[in-house]
Amino acid sequence: MPKITLGLRRNIIIKEIPEGGAELHVGSMVRPLQEASSSAVKALVRLSAGGATMEELEEIAHQGGWLRSNFPHYYEKLSKLGYITWSIEAEGKRVARLEVMVPGVELSLPEIPPDQRFVLSRFAFSRCLNNKTVIETPLKPVRLELEHWLGSALWGLLSRPVNSHQLSGAIPDANPTTVKMLLQLFHAAAVVQELNATEGDVPEECDQALRQWEFHDLLFHSRTRTGRHDYPLGATFRFQPEIQPLPACKPAMSGEVIDLYKPDLEGLKKEDSPFTLVLEERRSMRGYSPEPITIYQLGEFLYRTARVQKTTLADPKRGNMYDVSIRPYPSSGACHALETYLVVGECDGLDTGLYHYNPFGHYLVKLSGENRHIELILENAEDSTGRQCYPQVFISIAARFQRLSWKYSSISYSLLLKDVGVLLQTMYLVSTAMNLAPCALGTGHSEWLCRAAGLNYLEESPVGEFMLGSKI
Repeated sequence: MPKITLGLRRNIIIKEIPEGGAELHVGSMVRPLQEASSSAVKALVRLSAGGATMEELEEIAHQGGWLRSNFPHYYEKLSKLGYITWSIEAEGKRVARLEVMVPGVELSLPEIPPDQRFVLSRFAFSRCLNNKTVIETPLKPVRLELEHWLGSALWGLLSRPVNSHQLSGAIPDANPTTVKMLLQLFHAAAVVQELNATEGDVPEECDQALRQWEFHDLLFHSRTRTGRHDYPLGATFRFQPEIQPLPACKPAMSGEVIDLYKPDLEGLKKEDSPFTLVLEERRSMRGYSPEPITIYQLGEFLYRTARVQKTTLADPKRGNMYDVSIRPYPSSGACHALETYLVVGECDGLDTGLYHYNPFGHYLVKLSGENRHIELILENAEDSTGRQCYPQVFISIAARFQRLSWKYSSISYSLLLKDVGVLLQTMYLVSTAMNLAPCALGTGHSEWLCRAAGLNYLEESPVGEFMLGSKI
């Protein structure tokens, strides 16, 4: 007969100690359980060593006298800490396993009425992890591992409202008890939703806040911060030393080199508009003067926003694991993974075409002249403004993704977007100080730039867009 067994999370162990009592090992932390009765220790050790049903644990604890055993006290504490796992076993094999990913989340298995219908949550997803099918959701910090085909069969059938009886009938030779237990785990993991008995409403669709979240946004939000998962997060350097980090600056691209004007920064420090005035005057502008922006203005703009001011080589002995650069805008870990591409529609001194800005040498490399991809990029930018203006210069901010993901786990793309934000603000402030017309765009087309510049989408592709022109 199928059964539900209880166990402990993988990084948690309870060991009996010779002098009496037991020790709770949570990773590298050890806590004594010296007041645990001898029968409680035996039950706790059994819980740690592969698990058992609640009936089996109670029987072990009862051997020393249930009234004298304080096993229920310790079990309750372990449960409230989120250390207990639930598994389904059938015919000597594990079918599924449910565990909490963060402390403080208590699991409980709800009763499943025969006529209660369920449907998959739109926030639930499955993937392969450690050679197992894993189901998760940003709604609850739990992980459901499926180790038998029956769980995957249920996952597919639950895309439409169905009850446990219907599920059992839809799967040949399925044990109804096992199906019901699996449905209990699915429900406890919040990957399925109960349908309202009369109206058929799903609870998550009745929640106004939840209705306004999209799946990918909520997953991204939950996985790039601590609190709702147990995956590595932060500067883990997970690919060292197997993979070398990308260089601080992208190697020079091939093409015609166009040197750019370098402004007198000392003079600008004396003559520039006050910072507060620049900040207050900053606006998005979707209209240009008949006279286009010049290559000199473009050179000053790029010099003041994106050039490399300084580089520092890696020195592992001092903890510097990769080359870094300093530029006018801040970057996560000084990685500076962003690249600047210019699609020129009209600029005095530059032909229409695609250019890459080399921040180390402060020059442009012409990648192509006017072609269909250039036209599509500029037309798409015009559409993004409500067709209010055709770009004089369209700046596509691309990212060398592995520059950040080599160092950071879980948060590399989140950090990338923050880097894009500070670069956009820097561009806004500099263009305002220069009396130019700036406008950031909400999105752009990735494939067209990749095709035009010969970029590998997975290695480097656009993450931000900005338009620049002469001010009316």
